[in-house]
Amino acid sequence: MIKSEAVKAAFREYYFKQKLVEAPDNMDQREFGYSLFGIPGMVRHLSFKNPGELTAALVREVPSDVYCSNALYRFPTLPMQEKQWQGADLIFDIDGKDLHLPCVPSHSYPVCSNCGQASPPVEKEYACPACGNKKAEYVSIPCGKCIDGSKKEAARLVEFLTGDLGIAKENIHVFFSGNNGFHFHISDGSYRPLDSQARSDLVGYLAGVGLIAESIGVRRSPGSDLAFVKFPKSGLDYGWRKRIAEELDISASSTIRLTNIVKEKGGYSAFKAELDRITRQLGVRIDPQVTTDVHRVFRMPGTLNSKSGLAKFRCSLDRLDSFDPFVDACVLGSTKVQVRMKTHAKVKLKGQTFSISKEEAELPAFAAVYFICKGLAEAA
Repeated sequence: MIKSEAVKAAFREYYFKQKLVEAPDNMDQREFGYSLFGIPGMVRHLSFKNPGELTAALVREVPSDVYCSNALYRFPTLPMQEKQWQGADLIFDIDGKDLHLPCVPSHSYPVCSNCGQASPPVEKEYACPACGNKKAEYVSIPCGKCIDGSKKEAARLVEFLTGDLGIAKENIHVFFSGNNGFHFHISDGSYRPLDSQARSDLVGYLAGVGLIAESIGVRRSPGSDLAFVKFPKSGLDYGWRKRIAEELDISASSTIRLTNIVKEKGGYSAFKAELDRITRQLGVRIDPQVTTDVHRVFRMPGTLNSKSGLAKFRCSLDRLDSFDPFVDACVLGSTKVQVRMKTHAKVKLKGQTFSISKEEAELPAFAAVYFICKGLAEAA
């Protein structure tokens, strides 16, 4: 947990002046929670009747992170078993770390789990230069490729939500998470009654998990691993059928071509394995626990993320490609802060590049807070 008074002061100034925090609809039916600087755990089971009450609490408490439930409750301040669940908004979380991009090791800084010493990115086996410990927590400063990867995943999710599920664009709200990914809030009330199992099935569909070969017409011959093709009467023109058909370059009249593809792969089982590979590649990589948890408290739009000092920032669906989190979501002020760097580190914020190799440096608050939140610096 961050313990710097400089970080807390920057957060306090933001919440005093803030114009980005978005209070949810049905506010009085939601559970709120927040974490405090230097104190483990989370304060939960809170309720606010209006945005003014919430703003007053943010300025008074200066939380490190702020959350709000996706669920609606009759009694949001009571213990979970007594809240009386009324439904929950559909939410999704795309986290850059789950994409396993090849660039990540080049901008991940090991922080020793024993003494807290930070080191530059290393390709060889890690050993702390201060104490020799070999265990570390790796802190990543996302690069442009990381953000682009998350954007592509977000655009793919939008395609599924609008094309496959028929959700109107105006009901899809996309936010930069404040660190390295995107959050989706779906305001279509028809999804609120879904239980955890139904949401799990939806996650499976979006991720392409468990698609059967028969759905695109490949059927196992009785008593063998051979296969024959019989296309579904409803065709291959929508959803996963369309995606697979385009990937295999087939249509509903390509019986011979698909038969040959299955033979080339080695039969029904081998084709099924290939189909699993294709669906994993074409599906959306989302955090299943976030979507299936109907009691989750989710980071509030417009609030600051203690892992970076950046804001959870609303993104326009039509301008997602041009969104730059290191400019748009970098909302803290420029008051000068003296920091002591734990290692040489580099980041570009608000169009300025900060490549700090000396032990002490004076930085604008938004850059100082970023390095401190990442565990790569401390206030001098």
